[in-house]
Amino acid sequence: MEIVKKFFGILGFFIIIWTIISGVFMFYTDPGHQLRAMAAESILSSQHRQWAKYTFLPQKELDAMLENINNPNYENSASGKDDLDDLVNVKTDKDLYVHVESIESNSNPTRYYKGKIITISNPKRVKLVSSQLSDHGEQIFVIAKRAKALAAINASGFVDLNGHGNGGASTGVVIEDGTIKSKNKNTKEFVAGITKEGVMITGKYSANELVNLGVQYAAGFKPQLIVNGQKMVEGDGGWGWGPRTAIGQKADGSIIFVVIDGRQTRSVGASIKEVQDLLYERGAINAMCMDGGSSSSMYFNGENITTPSSRNNIPRYLPNIWALIPEAGDVLHVDVNGKEVTSFDGL
Repeated sequence: MEIVKKFFGILGFFIIIWTIISGVFMFYTDPGHQLRAMAAESILSSQHRQWAKYTFLPQKELDAMLENINNPNYENSASGKDDLDDLVNVKTDKDLYVHVESIESNSNPTRYYKGKIITISNPKRVKLVSSQLSDHGEQIFVIAKRAKALAAINASGFVDLNGHGNGGASTGVVIEDGTIKSKNKNTKEFVAGITKEGVMITGKYSANELVNLGVQYAAGFKPQLIVNGQKMVEGDGGWGWGPRTAIGQKADGSIIFVVIDGRQTRSVGASIKEVQDLLYERGAINAMCMDGGSSSSMYFNGENITTPSSRNNIPRYLPNIWALIPEAGDVLHVDVNGKEVTSFDGL
């Protein structure tokens, strides 16, 4: 009995010492403050903003973070149709090249992530496809399989009160097959769209403005990552670490899908800057984030190839997806991490 008491006495002593050391580190050092700031940004960019106060940062600092999340810097990638001709050189041949790569970063013990990137040679094969239910979203694989998509990522944000949204009410601009599906046609909102000619536009536009620019498909979220070759993210981006989804376009017209897993022991998630850099390194000249968090998901060839952070890792119900839909006559050249794929599910 005396040995047990002694053991717990020593254990309690070390716990007290560890608590004091941790407290000094977190509250009286720059690295500790940076960790608390990243945690606050991660919380503020989620559906659980009320928990940010427990990082014990000054309210003024939290307010500044929230302002940056709600109103990030932006620049419209095109102001008129004349600008579109100079943005990209779209390839429209029947040879459709699709490259899937697995990515991983272990920059330090508190910052590591895993994810997938898909590069698609023909942007005219990338379309926005919506749930067919009137008041409820559908899971990514349901929408993708029905559309006969080879690959897909989640797209628009949606009303998600306390993380319990059903994907039935998308937010922001939504355009599908040239038809405006969002309610507010003249309100300028952050959005990424693809024109009839396969040119990707990003910025803050109204639905009517995009249609006038020839946009056929569009989905809204933020922030912008790259505009006409220029990086847009300042610092680490101000959104903390988390699951990410993004879409970009290279100068040759190729579309890039990115999904980073997050909020898991195997993958904490990425900062906005890290996503920007992944796209920039692969040649993207325009890029924008789509809905992230537990909605982030990627589908390829009949299955989900990323792991969402939603409950039990089950893909969430979504209002719409960006989908790669090959057309009859396309000659597919597909590889996963350099290994050729010749069998395609549902095509």
